[in-house]
Amino acid sequence: MAFSLCFRSWASAGPRVAVDGDDPMTWSIIEPYLPDLWEGFVTTIWLSVLTLGAATPIALAIALARHLGPRWLSVVLGIFVNLVRLLPALIVLYLVFYGSPQLGVRFQPLTAAAIGLIAMGAAYMSEDIRGGLAAVPQGPLTAAAAIGLSRTHTIRRILLPIALPLTIPPYMTRAIIMVKGTSLASLVSVSDLTAEATRASSITYQPYAFVVIAGALYLAINGVLAIVQILAERHFRRRYRMAL
Repeated sequence: MAFSLCFRSWASAGPRVAVDGDDPMTWSIIEPYLPDLWEGFVTTIWLSVLTLGAATPIALAIALARHLGPRWLSVVLGIFVNLVRLLPALIVLYLVFYGSPQLGVRFQPLTAAAIGLIAMGAAYMSEDIRGGLAAVPQGPLTAAAAIGLSRTHTIRRILLPIALPLTIPPYMTRAIIMVKGTSLASLVSVSDLTAEATRASSITYQPYAFVVIAGALYLAINGVLAIVQILAERHFRRRYRMAL
């Protein structure tokens, strides 16, 4: 009798979430937060595209300048690269977000996160690209100089076509790490996927459900990058087979 009364009382109250996690996850708990998760997912994609799109050309320019430029420029850029690489990623974001107002500049959270992530991505990717440039044998470069190719043509037609295929695996690995690193933006008030999943978890006391959803969405993004890596490697193998 007592059990029956307790059961009817629980059923009339509708689905609830227990702090101890004993109640099963129900769709009615998750569904109200799907629009917020979707908005966070879109923000994460936008931040990832912006970060990769801006960091890649900056990294290429840094790598070429350090590999071919004057020594003073290589030293200056090397200081920047090593300074960013030696700091924790979260510290870099905090320096941009909290430090910029000290210089009279106040960035929005999303802008501050993008600047920090771009700086970190450019620093790390430049080292990956510089490693590919250093791996290019001197033979083709010497031959290009012997036939009178300009420095610009040598870079475009000889150096980069040989170096870029060598940088694809580390570059794509770094790209995936950068996408995962966008989750740190939630710590500087950016409403990305991680922030929305964390907020929903704290309200519903169902962290497992929202962690699984967020993990699946991050997996989808990085799965696309992994496929791009495979296709890019196949393309360069066919086009520059002799160089590889």
